[in-house]
Amino acid sequence: MTRFFGPVFAVVLATIAASSAQADTPALRVGNSSAQAFSFIPLDVGIRKGFFKKDGIEIERIDMPGSAKLHQAVAAGAMDIALSGGPDMAYIAKGAPELGVAQMAGPPLFLGITVPYDSPIKNADGLKGAKVSVSAGGGVTRWLIMRLAQQKGWGPDGVVPVASGGDWASQIAVLTTHQVDAAVTAAALGFKLEETKQGRLLMTTGEIAPDFIQHVIFASNAIMHDNPEAVRRFLKGWFDTIAWMRANRKESIEIARLTTGFDENVESREFDLVMPMFSADGKFLPAGLKVIRESFVDLGLLQTEPDMSKLYTEAFLPGAAR
Repeated sequence: MTRFFGPVFAVVLATIAASSAQADTPALRVGNSSAQAFSFIPLDVGIRKGFFKKDGIEIERIDMPGSAKLHQAVAAGAMDIALSGGPDMAYIAKGAPELGVAQMAGPPLFLGITVPYDSPIKNADGLKGAKVSVSAGGGVTRWLIMRLAQQKGWGPDGVVPVASGGDWASQIAVLTTHQVDAAVTAAALGFKLEETKQGRLLMTTGEIAPDFIQHVIFASNAIMHDNPEAVRRFLKGWFDTIAWMRANRKESIEIARLTTGFDENVESREFDLVMPMFSADGKFLPAGLKVIRESFVDLGLLQTEPDMSKLYTEAFLPGAAR
């Protein structure tokens, strides 16, 4: 595994070990790749509302700085369940000891293209030739903006991606100082910048890739082998949580604000925008698998498109035959 992931950082394992030592009872170790992202708010809601406990499992939530370290922790045997991006399924094709066990979210509605408040750009066509901020490693944010250029027929130089860092502070800085013309970042950040007239959301990236698998729930080979019932119970708790959130908008928004730090207006807009992307049953949609497979090559993660059937299983989903 080291040739695929490199050495696992000592700080990652130390953080997980310290967290595990604090637990009074054995718990399912669940990590996410971005502590502040709305995408992973259902984990908080499920814990607070007791959905996982109702299904007989305790959750040890572990926030990780990015998907690479998250999957390194899975490979090291320090993580049972990982909530991360759909394109991370490429790690499995490279030999990662895990499988996707549920499609968590479809189109990337939580991401958007934000422009400065006074920008002359009014729609997607105005992005031709624009300098667009993407996350430090590029990844999905770069893929999305380049896919837009491809759809518009602008050619490989139709937009100019600029790696500006993955944190919101960096994105705000380059955007508000007009170092870039636009930024692919959390749509909620566009809402927040509108309040101070520093920026505005131009469009969501769901418009660019309506057939996509933005997020996947991964399970380690070890937990699937040693405690398959825990995986089933986690997924049941997760989808019970999604159903509850859809039926309890106001309380869900209040819980989300505890993590995101957004005011009620921004969080309300984010909730209404993002909730439709969550899967209700976790089944992997064929159209999304096709686009994800293509993205592996586009992103340079793999040289050829893999057999997707080897990267996931639906055996642990609620209602699946045993």
